[in-house]
Amino acid sequence: MGQLDGKVALVTGASRGIGKGIALGLAGEGANLVLASRNVDGLQETKVDAVAMGVQVEAVPTDICREEQIEALFSITIERFNRLDILVNNAGAFDGGPIDEISTEAWDKVVSINLRAPFLCTRAAFRIMKRQGEGRIINVGSISAQRVRPGSAPYCSTKFGLVGLTHCTALDGRKYGINCGCLHPGNTLVERRIASAKNIDDEPMMSVKELAAAAVYMACQPPHVNILELIQLPREQLYIGRG
Repeated sequence: MGQLDGKVALVTGASRGIGKGIALGLAGEGANLVLASRNVDGLQETKVDAVAMGVQVEAVPTDICREEQIEALFSITIERFNRLDILVNNAGAFDGGPIDEISTEAWDKVVSINLRAPFLCTRAAFRIMKRQGEGRIINVGSISAQRVRPGSAPYCSTKFGLVGLTHCTALDGRKYGINCGCLHPGNTLVERRIASAKNIDDEPMMSVKELAAAAVYMACQPPHVNILELIQLPREQLYIGRG
């Protein structure tokens, strides 16, 4: 028996990388899943892998930049499972460059995906969890919400904002039995890094499975326990004092 048997978890950005890893990690503990992503093919691949683990899965193609699609996503969740126990706000985007050269379009895109969408998903989940009297929201942040890097103003700003959203959600959720925490990953070996890195062995990395285990740990806490923030990174990665 898994620690999440009978629970329902919704994961955004579940078609690949960290989102897929977290979704499969939750399925490994028995959670039924609602998977959201714009990548329909990747979404179906994750669904197939999760179904093979013996859980029920609903895959919902979703553009999280569109409020009406988020509303539909949560409606489908309730129609299928009649509850929602865990929300994982994982979907994210990166754009950057010298701050004086960043376009308004690039800024708005990152803000929409990294901050506005988690707010919209959190709002929808909160309404459901408030009626239930319990629930847990996990936001996937970044160590860039703790230590900024050059040329990444949109990304770092939104990840700092996500910490604020996490804290506010945790505070507002206390009296309703709703927990909220933020998982901050360091270097994680997702598909994008594999495709773009020339010398991956030269940069400290952790696997998606290793990071997903941290998210599952957060999700499996008893209802009266909240992990507000968790930072996980390869031991050798530059972090403290990095520029």
